[in-house]
Amino acid sequence: MPKRISLATIIIAFSLLDSSASVKQIPNGAVDWNKGVIIAHGEWRVAMSPEGLPVDQEGGTVISLNRGRVNAYRRARERAIENMVRLVKGIRIDADTMLSDLLERNDAVQSRIVNLIASRVKVREFPVDFATSGCRVELYIGDLLHAVPYTYPSEEFPSRIDNPIQTNYTSLIVDTRGLNVEPMILPSIFNEEGLEVYGRFMVDIRHATKYGIVVYADSHDKAMKSRAAGDNPYYTMAVREIKGCPVLAGRDVRKIFSGKDTMEQLKKCRVIFIIDAK
Repeated sequence: MPKRISLATIIIAFSLLDSSASVKQIPNGAVDWNKGVIIAHGEWRVAMSPEGLPVDQEGGTVISLNRGRVNAYRRARERAIENMVRLVKGIRIDADTMLSDLLERNDAVQSRIVNLIASRVKVREFPVDFATSGCRVELYIGDLLHAVPYTYPSEEFPSRIDNPIQTNYTSLIVDTRGLNVEPMILPSIFNEEGLEVYGRFMVDIRHATKYGIVVYADSHDKAMKSRAAGDNPYYTMAVREIKGCPVLAGRDVRKIFSGKDTMEQLKKCRVIFIIDAK
């Protein structure tokens, strides 16, 4: 039976952390945008008396080694969740909003994330050494969409009829390396006039609940092998960025939005950004 994280543990983790905490301060976890997961770790060592006997952390009384290890696993879980909360707060939602901003403005968002972590986080406990217990927790980045109070109206993409040769593609791959494009859950793509041509307003959000509306890769090979690429992806390079999101040249926009089947694939979030490797 999988381990479950109690609501009380998560609420305490939120209360102990400053909402402005930076992801760079976290040594025991990472947001892996390539795999679409948030991973955090925690460790706790059984307290020992000068005589080498396991003791209760608070009272100092001698306890069995088994009880000490059980307590250590509980504390390791608490530390892992604390690191998870720190990482979650440092995630960017879109070009204008960090998740920490939503948490400060909206109590309902914190309540949703608490319940999300309690119900969806994967927990694995393991011994580190004879007296130290460890815990690894994992959450899909796309799961955070359940906590974000946004709407997804599924508007139509900007249809183009000015491209003489209409070609249908299975996905869109945008190479953004060197442009300071930032990973985020709900990024946008802009045209050269600064108008949004892809974003949360156009997609069918049902296809984004695991990886988000964009899949990230840090190499061309990984992008081509992505489950979102398909057999005939359209590959292009962004010409610049706007607020951490890529801008496409006019010729690329014409080609992408000239085919109805291509737009249907984009609505299913078959979009991949190649970003700089960290």
